[in-house]
Amino acid sequence: MATISVFPSPTGTPIASGVAQAVAGDVVVVYDGTYTETSVTISVSNVKVVAKNEGKAVREGLNGIASAFIVTAASGVEVNGFVIQNYTANAIDVTTGSNHRIVGNTINNTLGIGINLATGTGHLAWRNKVDNAGGSAGINVASASSWIAQNVAYETTGPGILLAGANNGAVGNVVSENDSYGISSTAANNFIYGNTVELNTTGGVNVTGADTVLLRNLVEKNTGNGITVAGANGYLGGNDSDENTQTGISISSNFNSLEFNEMEFNNNYGLVISGNENTAFGNRFTGNQPTQISITGQDNNLF
Repeated sequence: MATISVFPSPTGTPIASGVAQAVAGDVVVVYDGTYTETSVTISVSNVKVVAKNEGKAVREGLNGIASAFIVTAASGVEVNGFVIQNYTANAIDVTTGSNHRIVGNTINNTLGIGINLATGTGHLAWRNKVDNAGGSAGINVASASSWIAQNVAYETTGPGILLAGANNGAVGNVVSENDSYGISSTAANNFIYGNTVELNTTGGVNVTGADTVLLRNLVEKNTGNGITVAGANGYLGGNDSDENTQTGISISSNFNSLEFNEMEFNNNYGLVISGNENTAFGNRFTGNQPTQISITGQDNNLF
């Protein structure tokens, strides 16, 4: 394993040149400064591109470069610790492969997606901050079996986090002030745990995929419903959905379970169930308008 050092212009080496030298197991260490070169493609597996000091190496797109980093390797790439700003497409674009790691980056003002996990399996996006992304999501997860953990996504045009692939986990993220849903899950068997979802324009958490599990999320002060579930056979446990402009939790599908959730001070019922054969017990309601619960579906069990 070798360490390849990269320094900023005018006398330094472009990041792309350091990446081009790297073989599997190498680490490209990027020193403090601003890097205005074109998109850097990482095509060799198990190469790490790491800012020497987190937040001090800046990838600057000048509103004219498409992407900061494009990952095309088969597996094991890491992009860590950069400030990435002013790009015209997706800031970090993972186009294939498995087990890539996107860690500790701050992404500002990109016309596309902030972090795009477009395909593959087993990726990790951890401790990133994405704001003012103009694409279909702040963080887009079309890959499968990936972890999206402890990120911040705010003021994006699309959902803060879009789980468009199956078997993914969104854990401990803060998702606020986005111009769509905070978190949108459109594929099956996703796990949404311990997120803070607030002040989003279209709603808090929107689930259309089946078999989704939502546990212990704080969903509050969103325009629209706090949590909307249109996928069957979901499980909602221990969520707080409060002070949303519409319903705290809205269920339009069948065979979901709702246990020990709290709904307070929502403006269009605490809980609405229009689907059939759902089960709700142990839930708590305070101050919802016009009443706490509205049930129009058939064969639902509440106790």
